[in-house]
Amino acid sequence: MKKFAITLFAMAFASAAIAGPVSYGKSSKEVAPLPPPPPLGCESFAPGFAFGLYGAAILPDGDSDNELGAGFLAEYFFTEYVGVQGSYSVFATEQEHHEFNGALVLRYPIKSICLAPYVLAGGGYSVNSDNRGNYFVGGGLEYRIESANLGIFGDGAYHFAEDSADEDYTIVRLGVKFPF
Repeated sequence: MKKFAITLFAMAFASAAIAGPVSYGKSSKEVAPLPPPPPLGCESFAPGFAFGLYGAAILPDGDSDNELGAGFLAEYFFTEYVGVQGSYSVFATEQEHHEFNGALVLRYPIKSICLAPYVLAGGGYSVNSDNRGNYFVGGGLEYRIESANLGIFGDGAYHFAEDSADEDYTIVRLGVKFPF
């Protein structure tokens, strides 16, 4: 029994010697610092192209009925603040109203909340029972979901008819943009 106890003690002592010293407190190894947290907000309002799809409504000033429609847009931003946009819309009016527009867009991205208010101004051409030009001013908001590389936007623009005999109208849009 004595021999067994001595063998057990010797094995415990040997395993402690192989394991190394025990330290309570500071480690001899330095701990690497944590990486900095990711920046707040988003960086997805960079210059470049975007393509968008939207639902729209045309709201005439006169006696005409409000009508729903849809369209698509393509835009290019030269800087994160200044860009151009072209759009095409079709509305289910009595004569099927087609709208072609080009605009200068000025936006101010608030990167901390991924939101960009913008204003737009431009001109266009309407094809309906009669063909007519127009010019417009408007504004809107775009929210970017950076992880999905997707923008959600809503805007409105007041269109002034080229001929004073034609009625003015407002177009409101709600849609998505795919920047690339």
